[in-house]
Amino acid sequence: MRKILLMSSALALLSGTAEAGCIQTPSCSSLGYSSTTACEGGLKCPWGNAWFCNVGGGSSTPDYSNCKIGDILYSDMSCNANMIVSKTPIGVVFDTTNGLAIAKDEFANMPWGAVAEDVSGVQNSSSVSTSTADWQGFKNTKAMYEADKSGVNYPAIKKVLTYSTTGTEQGQWYLPAAGELQAISANKDTLNTTLAQIGGTQMSGKYWSSSEQNSGNGFLFTIGNSASSTGRKISKNKAKPIINFASKNKTDFAYNNGGTEVTCRLGDILYSDKKCYSGGVQSGKTPIGIVFDADRRTAIALENSPSTMYWGGYESDIPGITNITDLSKAKQDFNGKANTAAIKAYDSSLSNNPAAKYVYNYTTTGTNAGDWYLLALGELYTVYNNKDFLNYALSLVGKKAIPTNGNYWSSSEYSNYDAWYLRFSDGLVDRFSKYYNGYVRPVLAF
Repeated sequence: MRKILLMSSALALLSGTAEAGCIQTPSCSSLGYSSTTACEGGLKCPWGNAWFCNVGGGSSTPDYSNCKIGDILYSDMSCNANMIVSKTPIGVVFDTTNGLAIAKDEFANMPWGAVAEDVSGVQNSSSVSTSTADWQGFKNTKAMYEADKSGVNYPAIKKVLTYSTTGTEQGQWYLPAAGELQAISANKDTLNTTLAQIGGTQMSGKYWSSSEQNSGNGFLFTIGNSASSTGRKISKNKAKPIINFASKNKTDFAYNNGGTEVTCRLGDILYSDKKCYSGGVQSGKTPIGIVFDADRRTAIALENSPSTMYWGGYESDIPGITNITDLSKAKQDFNGKANTAAIKAYDSSLSNNPAAKYVYNYTTTGTNAGDWYLLALGELYTVYNNKDFLNYALSLVGKKAIPTNGNYWSSSEYSNYDAWYLRFSDGLVDRFSKYYNGYVRPVLAF
């Protein structure tokens, strides 16, 4: 209908020019011929090289001004409220000011990040109220890609960056920032109606944004809610790719180019050369542990002791280990290596101290007897608090998650009778008789 009206207007104007002879010919742009290139299904201006390109009619340079929230986005980057059988739908418009659309598809069970790292280039928001001011999803996504080009440490980012459709390439889709995700959440019903129309996945549940709170937490939305919330980066939620269809950004990236030595972070794999690398599991290198405290440069072994064992075989107060009877102070004990050395000095054969004996004699490629030690309670509590990061890394190297069906000894001593332990099923910390059976997990300072 609009093509007919435009042509009629143009003919009427030409007729008027012939009669009066002095009326100035109107400009093509004033009549809506805004494209400077020809477009399929478009209408050429009668007295110039400009074209009118109907958004729903298949233009190579679409007019985005007519796009509405809930419109179908097609592979030629045009949008329309109606299904066009000759076109391929790839998403749904959710923001017309910036020209943004969600993808038909989404991905479930995706961690934001598998290591605890404050990503350079992603500005932290301290609260949920300030997080929604972030509309820099593309910038955030690219910064996370630059932090780890292999994508192994940022599963949600890798998934959206490697997503493509008819008419789009890998690197053009990205993870929405909290502000962009809020706009999606606010228009859930409209977007879901169109997603159903084009055979897409309707949205429900929790979705990651690319906005960051700190090294361990990111922001997410429960679709339909008006406010964001924080979540542990290692927790698994959904990821919905979005695209700027008005100006398709491109990220210059190529996956599987890892292998570069990096500063070790929580959740990184530690290798026998005592180094950490980007790019996932490194071919030709031997994993020996998982970093659980990057600041103190300590890593847990890849496996528990195969069975439980006593802390000590007889009642003795180990010289060199300060007895701690206050729980809060015991949780501040990070002297596992010194504690283990003190037990070894007191019982040279370690025959009466099975827990310390197991870790002292534990070896791997690149380590010797005496390198590993029985972690103190502060270290054990840190392992418990970061078990999700550690378990994810253990799965990458083909090892089982840390068993939760038992108690774990620390090297922190309560008295000559008791030592501190942690129950891994729920994080309970208590003292118990040294004759009690518990698991041990060797720890390495690197």
